[in-house]
Amino acid sequence: MPPGYNTPCVSKPVTSRTIKVAAAVGAFALAWFAGTGLPEGQQPVGAVFALTVVLWVTEALPLTITALLSTALLVLIAGIDEKQAFAGYGDPIVPLFIGSFLLAKAMEVTGLSERIAWWILNQRWASGSPSRLLLALGIIGCLISLVVSNTATTAMMLPIGLGLLKAMGVEQRSTGFAIAVMLMLTWGSSVAVGFPVGTPPNLIGIAMIERSTGTRIGFVEWMQFSMPLTAIMTLASWGVLRAMYRRGDPPERLSPDHARVRLSELGKMSPAERNTLLAFVAAIVLWMTPDLAVFALGKGAVLAAWLQGHLTAAVTALLVGAMLFLLPTKGAESGTTLTWKQGASIDWGTIMLFGGGIVLGQAMFSSGLAETLGKAAAQATGVDTMWGITALGILAAVILSEMASNTASASTLLPVVIGIAQGAGVNPIPPALGVALGASFGFMLPVSTAPNAIVYSSGLVPMREMMRSGVVLDLLGAAATFACLRVILPLIGLA
Repeated sequence: MPPGYNTPCVSKPVTSRTIKVAAAVGAFALAWFAGTGLPEGQQPVGAVFALTVVLWVTEALPLTITALLSTALLVLIAGIDEKQAFAGYGDPIVPLFIGSFLLAKAMEVTGLSERIAWWILNQRWASGSPSRLLLALGIIGCLISLVVSNTATTAMMLPIGLGLLKAMGVEQRSTGFAIAVMLMLTWGSSVAVGFPVGTPPNLIGIAMIERSTGTRIGFVEWMQFSMPLTAIMTLASWGVLRAMYRRGDPPERLSPDHARVRLSELGKMSPAERNTLLAFVAAIVLWMTPDLAVFALGKGAVLAAWLQGHLTAAVTALLVGAMLFLLPTKGAESGTTLTWKQGASIDWGTIMLFGGGIVLGQAMFSSGLAETLGKAAAQATGVDTMWGITALGILAAVILSEMASNTASASTLLPVVIGIAQGAGVNPIPPALGVALGASFGFMLPVSTAPNAIVYSSGLVPMREMMRSGVVLDLLGAAATFACLRVILPLIGLA
């Protein structure tokens, strides 16, 4: 037990939490009195919204508890119908979360994700020079994080990165190359917005767009603008790190045998890994099938319409999740790929946080508060064009995501930016997508994302270096997001 472990240290955290809660209550009171002239129903919703935002940003309470509390307060204070309020937790995106989390858990516990990482590092193009190795690490993190959470991906990649540094003769201190490798581990996983299931803000954006406009964005439709952005940001991450930390290249190059030895230590692919790979491929194929059917057969085709209405992303996720409990696995304790104990350990908190965000957003839409705030913001900023609002939303999301979780940032800003667009009489889809994507791009601080905190805990990345390079990638991320949406959305009929 470390020295001072039993030393009383209660006063500081309690005082800090008390101040944060007091600030949230103050925001509630301020919003309540400021909203006295609002139409009926908007004042209490606005007060609950203000309270929730402050609690999310300060993290005075666990994010999930704040989301659940906001739902209770909407029923208690704002008079929202109970069934209407709790319907948000039954949104079709919730089972999509559950199924994709089960698939990610299977990739993690079977070791498939680690095998994929070492397999890529074993390729000739990925070994040798520090530049190629750095790019390979970014690609690995990005590919895995398209399905597995960025937190789990970074946690898995950290020991791999540390092992590579040791193999290349890099001392365990903050050399330029060590900083670059550590930052690439977190950046590579954080820029992976290519699949809707890759990060919660993507799904929150899709859900709120459908609820506010009736437009459903499919898997392939999402990939048309998000995959180019993911590729651009992966290359941008690599470019920034090579430009800023090239002088710290290691004295030795990575031997191609290093990854080959590690792969041989892993042995042949286990039955559980093969089953997980099968489930992963099935998920990708089924997620893409409805959109590909529309493309091949036409939107009016009976089969295409049936697939879009029945083989939804949520249905596919649950089918694939169930596969993991059905596929037989020799040697496993339960006889299947995934046990219920493993499945039950998925991130239920994020699922509840998503539900609470949907409920709060729906309350803002149904009460008219989102449109009221939107009109006020449009008048205050003078921004009333679709692409102007999109740029404003992206910047706001990137900035807020440095202070709060990406899920909380998206849940907070999406109703507001959709309200701004509706108040200005323009299409809200591009601004909403800008917020959803921008919320994932917080690169400056350890508190911005869990992956940032993980690599910061290695002791190899000084705070000043994370901030210095992170602000550059923040700006590039905002610019790249706007450019991709501006160029691609008009081509696919979303703008």
